[in-house]
Amino acid sequence: MNKQAAVERGRALARSFVAPSGSLFPWVPKPIKLLFLLLVFLNSSSFPFLWHIRVWVHPIKAWLAAKVLGHRRYWIGWRRKYEAMGGLANMRVKSWRRALFDDCDYNLHLSNSAYAKSSDANKMKFCIDAFAPCFVTGIHMALGASHWQYMREVPMGSNYLMETRIGGWGDKWIHCVTEFVIYPGKSKKARKPDVADKPTALPHIDIPSSGTDSGIDTPENGYANGSANGSANGVAHKPTTVSHDELMKRLMLKAREPRADGGIVTCIAVTDYCFKQGRITVPPRIAMHMSLLSPNEERRAHALKLLTGPDGGAAFCRGGWKNDPLADELGRDVGLGDDGTQGWAEAAKGHMEGVGAALLQVALASP
Repeated sequence: MNKQAAVERGRALARSFVAPSGSLFPWVPKPIKLLFLLLVFLNSSSFPFLWHIRVWVHPIKAWLAAKVLGHRRYWIGWRRKYEAMGGLANMRVKSWRRALFDDCDYNLHLSNSAYAKSSDANKMKFCIDAFAPCFVTGIHMALGASHWQYMREVPMGSNYLMETRIGGWGDKWIHCVTEFVIYPGKSKKARKPDVADKPTALPHIDIPSSGTDSGIDTPENGYANGSANGSANGVAHKPTTVSHDELMKRLMLKAREPRADGGIVTCIAVTDYCFKQGRITVPPRIAMHMSLLSPNEERRAHALKLLTGPDGGAAFCRGGWKNDPLADELGRDVGLGDDGTQGWAEAAKGHMEGVGAALLQVALASP
């Protein structure tokens, strides 16, 4: 068969797939074609690479802005926005999504797996908005664990808000809290809260530090009513025992109460990250220092000098910070609460790290 004959045969084969009217695949019934097109449309938000685009658009935008403006000018604008959001302790990064068909389960509610997929972009935006400068040192944030508590359904077609904030940090882990919120009976435009909103106060419930098979015991120095001596009138009594079911019931009742802005929390996620440079873990407070988050102008100037140095501060983050005269103080003035300390972050850290420890304990005890 010569080349011309092969070409003609190929054209004839192509024409066989098209009816005289020009329709594609004429042997397929029209209802089947319409059903196929409908399924493609309903699942269009889950097409390949759309998740990657939604997540990576935030660091790419930051990288392009730094290239166009220069790092110094970009950081000045970035810090201005950071301060407008109330600093690290009050920062709330928010984004909206709709519970579309491809994210819902057979009950026509947002699927549990969709919560993680949808919130990845918002958590990436939070990391950029909170720590952008430190990434020029070669630091990246690695996911350590995620903990999810589902409380209410998000009906298909509903708009829902994802709000990410920092919940606390320690010597290795930084804990991000993401709330999923719906506003029943109100339009999105009418209720969209400001990004600089004050933080929603967390409910105060004394969470015991150790558990047994029959329940969870309160700490020896902590009592059910939270007072130092165990009672309001100064009369000491023995620590009480709170069962796990009772503790969860209290927490769930508190979490189900409407927020100050009228929103209903449907799910709360705690995500644990650590700052890594290659295989080396960088303490969160050092990453915060290199993110120009210190309220002290001299310390910010110190970090800026490192960031604009020959290696972009890479050696400092890799371990050079240990030789700094202020090594024990760097980052300890970041994210201060209303009392002027990081006490709020330390208190939250203990509870959040306890979640992971409890899960591991259960897993290791299983047969």
